[in-house]
Amino acid sequence: MITPMTKLTMLIYHRDYKKFLTDLREHGVVHVHAKKQTLQDENMKAKMAEVKHINNTIKQLLALSQRSTVNGQQTLTTELRNEELITFIDKKFSEIDSIQQEIASLQKDDNVYAQWGDFPEERLNQIKANNWDVRFFTVPSRKYDEAWEQEFNAYMVNELTGFKYFTTITPKGKEVNIDAETFHFPSMSKSEIESKIDGLKKELAEINSYLVSVAEDAIAHLQEYKKSVNEDADFYKVSEAANTLIDDKLMSLEGWVPTEIKDNTIEWLSKEDIYFEATEPVKGVDNPPIKLKNRRFARLFEMIGNMYSTPTYWELDMTPFFAPFFVLFFGFCMGDCGYGGLLALVALGLIISKKFKDMQNVLWLVFFLGLGTVGMGIISGTFFGVPLLDVDIPFVNKLKAVMFKSEGLYSAFYVSLIIGVFQILFGMCLKIINIIKMEGFAASLSTIGWVILLLGGIITFLVDGIGTPFYACMIVGAVLIFLLNGPLNKIYSPFLNIGAGLWDTYNMATGLLGDVLSYIRLFALGLSGSILGLVFNDLAVQMSPDIPVVGTLVTVIILVFGHTMNIGLSALSAFVHPMRLTFVEFYKNSGFVGGAKEYEPFRKN
Repeated sequence: MITPMTKLTMLIYHRDYKKFLTDLREHGVVHVHAKKQTLQDENMKAKMAEVKHINNTIKQLLALSQRSTVNGQQTLTTELRNEELITFIDKKFSEIDSIQQEIASLQKDDNVYAQWGDFPEERLNQIKANNWDVRFFTVPSRKYDEAWEQEFNAYMVNELTGFKYFTTITPKGKEVNIDAETFHFPSMSKSEIESKIDGLKKELAEINSYLVSVAEDAIAHLQEYKKSVNEDADFYKVSEAANTLIDDKLMSLEGWVPTEIKDNTIEWLSKEDIYFEATEPVKGVDNPPIKLKNRRFARLFEMIGNMYSTPTYWELDMTPFFAPFFVLFFGFCMGDCGYGGLLALVALGLIISKKFKDMQNVLWLVFFLGLGTVGMGIISGTFFGVPLLDVDIPFVNKLKAVMFKSEGLYSAFYVSLIIGVFQILFGMCLKIINIIKMEGFAASLSTIGWVILLLGGIITFLVDGIGTPFYACMIVGAVLIFLLNGPLNKIYSPFLNIGAGLWDTYNMATGLLGDVLSYIRLFALGLSGSILGLVFNDLAVQMSPDIPVVGTLVTVIILVFGHTMNIGLSALSAFVHPMRLTFVEFYKNSGFVGGAKEYEPFRKN
């Protein structure tokens, strides 16, 4: 259900505008549409960029805290707040990046020494001090010439990946002409590099330790800063939403308030020094924000509907109509009463524990989806991959009458198609109401014709076969589809209507077939989950050795791992594919439009 809205048109003297907006935010119930150009201007982009910057900084601090084992908390210096705090933390992370890059560069230089192995640097320096030149070369192993050992005092140091590393020791100034590549060491010695790396690692550890110790306090301040930036952005959006009148002396601001609380807002506005009007929205002119108001069960599914789009003010809210189908579809795709019972029990346990207060709606949704899976799992006849039709238990035997059989119209395949036909026809009935609400009764005649043709034809055929009622439904439906699907006030209107009816018939014939066949996925997903559960059960039995304790342990491990993976895969498929059936098949046939903005009152966070 969509909450009725009242339009408020307010005129404010330009000098009082900022003060009025502050009071309006304190009142906290009026929604103001932001102008599109305001959302795209540089001021707004800068504020959104700052919010993104804050979020990234918080994520960096959280990630650093999770990786660290440092204990103890410190409080930030009181002078560091808002922009200064962001700049300070950015500087610390820049230092971390710089140190890490320097360490990586030094380690690369250190690896150069590793190719030559360990050699005494002091001894080499003594040799050089006694008027000898020590040169370093590398050459492919096949090109190494042993004559160099006699001529240039070449000494093999290392051989690695097809290359030989060697030195020559010659009198100072003697030229060494050999077919090998001269090797140049880094400017720092190996010991200097290692000492430098140790110092940088210590410095890095100190910075990390400090950031971890102040992370909790810093994140709290950053959250407050983000709230402040968001409030500034909201204030800016609303302040720019007004139109100026009479040489910029008057500000005209349009807002929306739920009709159920408009009296309180009108009373408050009457005390403000402004002129205002409260009117009902005009269809085709106004674009009221949307506030959904459903009962507790349907309210849980609003988050799913909002993933697609928010309904417009003038159409039906589809949430209470697709919610039962979604539970049914989820249970059909999951297809195992054991899995459903586990989901419901886990969700109920978390609800009772109240550890996840911010996720209560999600947990209740999972609970009802689990109950739906239990019901459909019983009908599917599967319990943790065990076919219940093969189980001889008195309680289970009583339920076998409602379980799917492998043949006949009561098989899962045919039931999925029947459910699809029912939901599509139900959606077309809702489309009639939608069109009447938005465009009037005359515009709905074509859709009424299709409902009479399809629904009436199916019912009359099942009751009486192809008889007079069946032909009556065909004729009435054809008249509405081909003749009354548009205006009749011009001489050529019937021809246009017939042409439009033929085009509509083509689209309906091709579209309905594809829509109905889409529901086969319910059968396919339920079957695949059941088969996979059965496979894991067989693997657990066949792969367990005949050793008493070990065999039981292997069986338990395979069962736990297999069914955990199957539950995860089945739950993902059982959530995604019902969404697809809802947003594509059901929404399309129900005439859903969507695209409105949610009701977000101008208030402090």
